[in-house]
Amino acid sequence: MNIARARAKSMILAWFDKGKLPRPLRAGVAADIDRFFDTIAERTHWHECLSTLLDDRGQADFIMKGHDWCARPSGKGLVVTSIVPGWNFGWRDVLEDEIAEDMLSDLGHYARQYIHRSNIAKVLMAAWERNGLVLHPFGAGLNIQRYSDFQPKVTHAEMFAAAERSNAAVWGRFPKALRVYRTRWSDRNTLDPAIHQAIFHFLRAQALVAADFELEALAAYDCVLHSLQNLDWSWAPGNPKRDRRDICGALGFGRRSADLAEHVYFLRNQFVAHAGGWRWWDAVDYLENDLAARASRLTSRALRKAADIEPQHRRLDPSPKDWASWFVTNFTQVWSAVWFRDP
Repeated sequence: MNIARARAKSMILAWFDKGKLPRPLRAGVAADIDRFFDTIAERTHWHECLSTLLDDRGQADFIMKGHDWCARPSGKGLVVTSIVPGWNFGWRDVLEDEIAEDMLSDLGHYARQYIHRSNIAKVLMAAWERNGLVLHPFGAGLNIQRYSDFQPKVTHAEMFAAAERSNAAVWGRFPKALRVYRTRWSDRNTLDPAIHQAIFHFLRAQALVAADFELEALAAYDCVLHSLQNLDWSWAPGNPKRDRRDICGALGFGRRSADLAEHVYFLRNQFVAHAGGWRWWDAVDYLENDLAARASRLTSRALRKAADIEPQHRRLDPSPKDWASWFVTNFTQVWSAVWFRDP
């Protein structure tokens, strides 16, 4: 833990240094970074209950739930509720440097937002799987309850009950009988940035296909495989982290799937991600009538298979008992997923 925390601190300081932090201020910022990590370790009982109203217009009428999240319909749409660490508030009297306070409170905000969005990602895939809906994690509304030094400590059940009452007051109650939807996405580890990002690209591809941007959709489908390459493939033969054929092989797919993955990769590189060297007006000649549909099926299979393999080679605990320790241990991945490249 000490090594992981030192690494996290050095990454934050390196980011500040990119912005040419004045030397006299650096010691104060470094001290506040220590205060930040000390405080989140002490505030294990601080929580936020975040509820996001998805913009499904009442079409996703099902219930899903996990240990610290749930999804249930309201009068205005499906609501995803997560109990996340209380890293987004209560910093004014803890952090002493104004620059550090702005940055570290934002970091806490984005980190706990990432946890919530990872739960939303499960529900987005369920809505696609069950209803064919392409929804966005930003949704159409947000409702928040905060818990800090409550005595006695509030249980998860009490937090969920309070959120449900508040959500009903804001968005109304669902008028029909509630139905539980059982899907493997409930248990898949969407906290892993590779899976989380792959879901983003997969759903973006579906939206692009619906808008008749087929070439751009193929690029997004390829990005699904590219995202999944960031999982742990050290156990697999070849080089799945670099080669589309090798990742298909690691997933147990045959030659036809590998050929399709390579063809989509070719189209992405030649006509979408980079300026094509020939027939740019006629790139459509490379598109068979069902190419987007086949790419969709391939990447859907890849996403599901990779998510099902992930527990055997797990990097991030999807349900930690201590979120502060989890944050420090997995800081590199979380930082890359949520923070800004440059000051």
